[in-house]
Amino acid sequence: MGEIVFSETIKLVFFMLIGVFMALKKKYSPTVNLFIGYLLTNIALPAAIINSFQVEKTHELSEMIRLTLIYSIFMLLTTLIFGYLVARLLGKTGVLKRLWINCLLFSNILFIGIPIVSRLYGEKGLIVLVIYNTLTSFFLFTVGIMIFSNSREFRLKSLYTTPAIIASFIGYLLFTCQITLPETITSFNVTLGGLTAPLAMIINGSLFAQSNLKQMLSNTDNLQFTLARVVGIPLFFIAILHFFVKDPIILGVLTLVTAMPTGSLNAILAEEYAGEGTKVSQYIALTTCVSMVTLPLIMSII
Repeated sequence: MGEIVFSETIKLVFFMLIGVFMALKKKYSPTVNLFIGYLLTNIALPAAIINSFQVEKTHELSEMIRLTLIYSIFMLLTTLIFGYLVARLLGKTGVLKRLWINCLLFSNILFIGIPIVSRLYGEKGLIVLVIYNTLTSFFLFTVGIMIFSNSREFRLKSLYTTPAIIASFIGYLLFTCQITLPETITSFNVTLGGLTAPLAMIINGSLFAQSNLKQMLSNTDNLQFTLARVVGIPLFFIAILHFFVKDPIILGVLTLVTAMPTGSLNAILAEEYAGEGTKVSQYIALTTCVSMVTLPLIMSII
């Protein structure tokens, strides 16, 4: 398993290097970033989500979805508490504490997870991944925004205006009613959805190239966060998931998502609601790079 994850990770590194190359050649700009980001989150990702639900409905798969919902809620709440305690233990206060809690909670699940899960666990694994991501999106655009903005306002509108969440509902409806999309549309979705990982890693590569590497690596807070995100959280959940998750596919996918780097959307929301997008982009760049090494190691443990 570790070898497969390593192989897929190397491919992601190559895509990331394209972003680095484009940025160093001055071919990358904030406008391009916005364009690719919109294409990624509002078009390619929803296509990948809908396509992942185009599978035959069976009792086994329905039970996997039910269990995944339960486990996912448990993991999100546990990670929220874990992030709060770790941030407090390390003396993080104010806005920095809020950044830690959110960036530990919301990882880069689908963008990096889709190619790895597809290779390791196939269609069933992708269903588990999408279910977990859907619940995470619910949390990110409600609880996450509340944490970033230090507000108690519950933004219900985000739940029915976010393309990834809408796609999840459409996909699940198609799955429940066993509606199979025409081959042309399915093929289109497969091709379009396949852009998620390359585009995400190109963006991450550009962020990394524009960051001051020496400054990032010399910042104690960045190093502490990276260790907590890509080592602390996965090891914590590996220790407890084995006790109650018996399905090997669910266990593998949930373990994988705990080891993912910080999600790219955190930087966008942190900038909008806390004015700290630059700081979070450092978390993203470092955890993405380090996870290229830690992901295969973590997956070889289970």
